[in-house]
Amino acid sequence: MTENAIRGLVASLKREVGKGTISAATEHHLRREFAAIGWDRDPLRHVAKLNDEVRRHETEARVLRELRDATFGVAPMVPVVTE
Repeated sequence: MTENAIRGLVASLKREVGKGTISAATEHHLRREFAAIGWDRDPLRHVAKLNDEVRRHETEARVLRELRDATFGVAPMVPVVTE
């Protein structure tokens, strides 16, 4: 069951990469982490890796906001305009 669940998760991550909601680097990193753990190992090991990744991204987002605010002042979230 675990192997099928993890492979399904990896397939979902790849779909999200296609949508642009998850970076290819994150998908690749998690795929390698899951392979290192083993596809058929205790699912709690995989959950722990996902939790670590979420915390890493939350910390990264917080630091980026702090750097933005320190550099430019508190700025509202504005859409990026590309031409």
